[in-house]
Amino acid sequence: MQFKTLIIDDEPLARIRMHKLLEPYSDLVEIVGDAGCGEEAVSKILSEHPDLVFLDIQMPDKNGFDVLKDVGDDESPLVIFTTAYDDFAIKAFVEDTVDYLLKPIEEERLKIAMEKLRRLSDAFSGSPLTKSDIEKLVEKSESHEPYLHRLQVKIGERTIFVPIETVFRFQSEEKYTTIYCSNAKYIIDIPLIELEKRLDPSQFVRVHRAHLVAIDAIAEYQRTIGGHFCIKLHDKDQTVIPVSRNFVSRIRTL
Repeated sequence: MQFKTLIIDDEPLARIRMHKLLEPYSDLVEIVGDAGCGEEAVSKILSEHPDLVFLDIQMPDKNGFDVLKDVGDDESPLVIFTTAYDDFAIKAFVEDTVDYLLKPIEEERLKIAMEKLRRLSDAFSGSPLTKSDIEKLVEKSESHEPYLHRLQVKIGERTIFVPIETVFRFQSEEKYTTIYCSNAKYIIDIPLIELEKRLDPSQFVRVHRAHLVAIDAIAEYQRTIGGHFCIKLHDKDQTVIPVSRNFVSRIRTL
């Protein structure tokens, strides 16, 4: 099955690059057009009836979710969201999407999305696609999601990239999570429980409901007064973090 595909992004260079990235998958996707804003996206989806859209979330006139709302369930194609903002990821999957890609889109990450699409093609070729079909595919494919290699942090009008290997701990503080690196700290609004799912368990360990720590940053663990445990990190502050009883056995096996 070859999917009729629209590329929707308000940045011309991003559309050109997506065309280029999709060239190796010409057997799977047939690009029938593109759009540079939300209104144009709605118009082209309704006129071209694509099977699939690569849909930018942030656009000046209306965002990707608004585009899908205006198109309506009956006309909605399969969607692969593209975004520069991690905090859209969870909401994106609620919209019955095949996948979402963080900008700048990496070839290896696109390959994973295309593998999902190929499995969908193989499973439902010749049959009408339903939202239930898409939900099942996404659920089945979640285990194939790659671990995070970097985090995007928005500071005013800037978005900076924080490599995961520079992070030595995360701390949950009410609705926010603080990222601690060797020379800086940043605040994001991704819950600790969601971060834990996206981080390599061979690199990070949960030691407390509010603390997620890089294993290589742990210098020692010790018993404290009252039989409790804590760990000490080998950062410049020699940070001491309490270890919940539920996580003691995990620390002992490191």
